[in-house]
Amino acid sequence: MDTLSYLEELALIRPDNRFKAQLCLGSRTYPYEDTEALTILHEQELDYYRKLQYKRKHSFVLGRYCAKQAISAYTRMAEPQLRQIWVSPGVFQQPVIMLPRTEPLQITITHCDHIAAAVAFPEAHPLGVDLEKIDGANVSAIESQITASEKQMIADTSLEYEAALTMLWTSKESLSKILKTGLMTPLPVYEINHLDIRQDCIVTSYTNFAQYGTISFRIGRYMCSITHPKRTEFKVNIPEIQRLFGTLSAADPR
Repeated sequence: MDTLSYLEELALIRPDNRFKAQLCLGSRTYPYEDTEALTILHEQELDYYRKLQYKRKHSFVLGRYCAKQAISAYTRMAEPQLRQIWVSPGVFQQPVIMLPRTEPLQITITHCDHIAAAVAFPEAHPLGVDLEKIDGANVSAIESQITASEKQMIADTSLEYEAALTMLWTSKESLSKILKTGLMTPLPVYEINHLDIRQDCIVTSYTNFAQYGTISFRIGRYMCSITHPKRTEFKVNIPEIQRLFGTLSAADPR
């Protein structure tokens, strides 16, 4: 299957414990045929897929592909059978894994245009991921949802303005996925009060959720954010991700 994919096991190091998570990123610039979707989607997911409009079908399948690759790698399936894994929407549309297993397992999924990401993680250690295009067309909408202190904070940095705004947005959305609120809560509640610009990523923290932190990094014309419990340390191979996906166009799939 001609989908560019990347898998990485993340070691989640806590002061008194250690967990693992499985990251998968995927990209495909042209749509999946229905016959290919049949090899990825569970029969319950196919019902939803068939109701989607053409463009949304592509990102839906790509997102499920990444999710199931992450789940398969996390559970060390010898021969992944993607269509046997059912990722069902919960009551707040959060993804729920419907798979017999010995360890409680969760998944967080994001997709935008022809790129997607998913992280499988133990229920004991929550994570959230979000991915959005850095696009000037979104500037006004994002500006209307950030606080005055956030505007001043990014103005005081050397970050490209559109990228900084997108970083704020993806950070908040990935936090909302951990909290399972989605963006139904007023966005000022997710206010970011500090950012630390590092060599290949940006680390942020929150005014009202001091127990969480987020790392954000660019992938070409996209921004990706992973939110995690603040006392957890982990590394993502950002240079390799940027090498594989960083030159991809941000155009919509054809």
